Amino acid sequence: MGYKKEELERFCTYFEVPKQFITYVERFFSEEEIDFGLKQGTEEFTEKDCGKDFVCQEYRKGFISKVDETSGKYKLNNFYGMLDVFAVSRKEEFDTKFSKEERVLMDEWYFNEYYEWLKSVGSEEPTADKVLPLEEMLEFIDAQKDRPVYLNNCDCKSLTGDCGLPVRTCITYKNGINTFVDRGLSEQIDAERAKEIIRETDKAGLMHTCNPNGICNCCDDCCYLFRGQKLLDSYAVWPITDYIVSFDESKCIGCGLCVKRCRMKVFDKDGRKITADTAHCAGCGLCVNTCPKKALKLVLRNGK
Repeated sequence: MGYKKEELERFCTYFEVPKQFITYVERFFSEEEIDFGLKQGTEEFTEKDCGKDFVCQEYRKGFISKVDETSGKYKLNNFYGMLDVFAVSRKEEFDTKFSKEERVLMDEWYFNEYYEWLKSVGSEEPTADKVLPLEEMLEFIDAQKDRPVYLNNCDCKSLTGDCGLPVRTCITYKNGINTFVDRGLSEQIDAERAKEIIRETDKAGLMHTCNPNGICNCCDDCCYLFRGQKLLDSYAVWPITDYIVSFDESKCIGCGLCVKRCRMKVFDKDGRKITADTAHCAGCGLCVNTCPKKALKLVLRNGK
């Protein structure tokens, strides 16, 4: 490829690529895609205009999106809409084409876009995401009954890179247009497999959150919800939580397992003495599940 600067700038305008990532364009997109973008611009199109094979291929890759449910029309996606599709569905390619530093820059930009949206909602609870402990998350899955359930790689972890914790952890019930499911990128599973994933991720030390569209099993370092929580200072408010940990010091043997399990740094260990500051407790129950002396339990927060 050898595009003139003004051609790449025009493509980036159509695809809403941030200026700082213009130099990444020829690694993200094929020559066929750039040529198509330059020709098509912001105009809508159909399979008849471009060919079924091209449309199917580029919809799957996240390069284009459906305009609506029924018209059969498509349009160019944008950089924000494509970035997580690329990182999740082509993670090996993403990690190979872009250095760790470049991936961090894209993740920071992507998260900042999400964070600005959170602030624009103007609510203490900008989304319906709720922290649930293990047993209640298993009950949540059972309550979905006959809803089709799917599994994806976690987009938060896919963007930031491998943090060493499980990545194939995102459970979704959302299957409308422009979703991973509709693009053919999700693995359909059953409720028993979904519950198995919850148990596995709980054992690995990942917190569980859910909303009507699905379940996130993630860590505070990668998860956009908990990264947003830190900046919003919305502890105990959002993500929504019903519980807080209660610590019975008289039962504690000072093993320190809770210190290792807690993602929110509630516990501190000095020798064999454990102390707890529950101000940032998410009510996830990770510490409770593995306390050998049952010195920890979840209790309802005030007013719940």
